[in-house]
Amino acid sequence: MQPPRASTTARPSQPQQEGMALIMVLIFTVLLYAMTSELVTTAQTAKLTGENDVLIARMRSHMRYVLGQTEEALLSDLAAGDQEGAEGAGGLTGGLPGGAGGLPGGAGGVPGGEEQEEPDPASIADGSQDAWFEPMGHPDGDITTYVWVEDENRKFNVLTLVSPDDEFAQESRARFVRLVDLLRDGTDFDVSRADAESLAENLTQWLRGRSRTQDLPRPPLKSDSDERFDISLPLQLDELFLLPNVTEELFYDRVWENQVLLGLESVLTVYTSLVFDPGDPDDPNAGSRPQPAAEGEGGGEGEPEPPTSAGGEEDPQPEGVGIRININTASRPVLRCLFSPAQMPDSVIEAILEWRNEPVEEDPFAAEADVPDDYLGDIQGATQEKRKMFTDVSELEEEIPEFQNIADPNVKEDFLMLVGTESDVFTVHLASMHKRNEDTRTYVLQRSRSVLVRLDEGEEGYLHPVLLHEDRRGLRVMPIDIPEESAMFDATRFADMDAFSEEERAWNPFYIDFYRPDDERQQLFNYRERLR
Repeated sequence: MQPPRASTTARPSQPQQEGMALIMVLIFTVLLYAMTSELVTTAQTAKLTGENDVLIARMRSHMRYVLGQTEEALLSDLAAGDQEGAEGAGGLTGGLPGGAGGLPGGAGGVPGGEEQEEPDPASIADGSQDAWFEPMGHPDGDITTYVWVEDENRKFNVLTLVSPDDEFAQESRARFVRLVDLLRDGTDFDVSRADAESLAENLTQWLRGRSRTQDLPRPPLKSDSDERFDISLPLQLDELFLLPNVTEELFYDRVWENQVLLGLESVLTVYTSLVFDPGDPDDPNAGSRPQPAAEGEGGGEGEPEPPTSAGGEEDPQPEGVGIRININTASRPVLRCLFSPAQMPDSVIEAILEWRNEPVEEDPFAAEADVPDDYLGDIQGATQEKRKMFTDVSELEEEIPEFQNIADPNVKEDFLMLVGTESDVFTVHLASMHKRNEDTRTYVLQRSRSVLVRLDEGEEGYLHPVLLHEDRRGLRVMPIDIPEESAMFDATRFADMDAFSEEERAWNPFYIDFYRPDDERQQLFNYRERLR
């Protein structure tokens, strides 16, 4: 019997266990890669977020600094006016529900002071010759903050729709409808007259509190009057968004086919009828620094008595310009809405706009008196060509023949009552920009605004904030008086710029140049080069 043979087949070396180990290694590698990628991504995101937070903080800090510089310019302008001895315009102060006077029937005469021998218009009135008028940039390393000061006195005050003077309230409603109807006339974004009427009706009901509900209650205000408790005054213009007719497209400015289409924010205001709280009548120092009441509040019978000084005399309270519209700065739709074309022809409005854009003849030796002959400077900015300004509304009779030819003397008188030449409420628009790539025009932009009331206390003035550092996201562009001539006008005016200044203007978001297509900007640049 033969012994059993040994198997000739080789025993396998456990291939299943080796495959499982390889799979485990692959799974571990994938998990390690995912964890590492997540860690790297999280770190990069945290780094970018931190850098963005630091950038935003730097931009906000620079905007606060630029606002301080702008406040100094506004106060310097007021100080210059005090040195010239110019008298205030007086006017329609407190033209609000419950207000004592201020509206036609309670207003004084046409403002006017004694004539001075060749006075500086910028020290008497507010307009294009003031240092704060033009948008400008303040560079600081990789950040540039652009600032544009817009006086609220150039706008139509919507609170006049609920004036205690019923006749004036009806006239204001007609003006409001004309304003909205003409705002974007002849464009794809035109507002029909029917829509303007509907907006006026909804706004009036909102101001009278008829459409207020528990969800949108009427806010209690210090200026509430027992006689007119139904009036609900808005704290700022943004409350118009609560109306069904008002959209962002209508509220903010637009740039369309190289035109600046003004929005409601550019032509309406609630701030130019401020009156000032006399404070605690029992405090002998209450009148030394009065605080402004809420926007549009007027003093009625229920208001406390004005504070008195130690001698028993009433302390003087600051008096603002009121609802008078500044004829030096008001845009075309605002001037046009005051009277119908049948009462005041279009030629009068056009003549006013053309006159205030005419250059002022200056002494050619005055500007170079203190500059050495060999001084060239490093940066040659735009030539700040002075344009004409009205220092008193009575100059309309002297300078504008079309105004003289108005047939109805009542229209002329009423127009002079509605306009003025001074401003005391200012919105400071700030836009801080960080350019990431100038070739592709990618950037980071932060917008904010502050609303300031400029008060004159005789020897010195001060600014009181109504809104401070409010973030904004809507488009705002400086209006153009004569759109059909704007490109040529700008090209001629800025033909002597150096490259740096021209680039800064092209990046200024308050000028229409910022929104021009690349090819049109290049054409404008080439035209300026030919002018040089």
